[in-house]
Amino acid sequence: MSFAGFVFDMIRRDKENRDMRNLRRERHNQRLDKLYEGSNGMPRNTTAEDMDEIIQLTKKKEQSEQNYIVKMMFIFLGICILAASILVLIFII
Repeated sequence: MSFAGFVFDMIRRDKENRDMRNLRRERHNQRLDKLYEGSNGMPRNTTAEDMDEIIQLTKKKEQSEQNYIVKMMFIFLGICILAASILVLIFII
């Protein structure tokens, strides 16, 4: 097989793979469309009470994540201040 044969074979395989990816993507999107049929992206059996609960849980989780970030920031700053203090004491003495 000449070099041109290898190139044409590679192009053919590339085209087949592209077609397979597109087919897989379409099947995946069809499954998602069946699962989420609402215009807002929520499953179709979600009630207003469920939505309220989801919103409350989301707010609680965001607040706990924010608290965690603040705590970690204070711990990091405390360690930096402690390290700086130790270094100043070492170099002064």
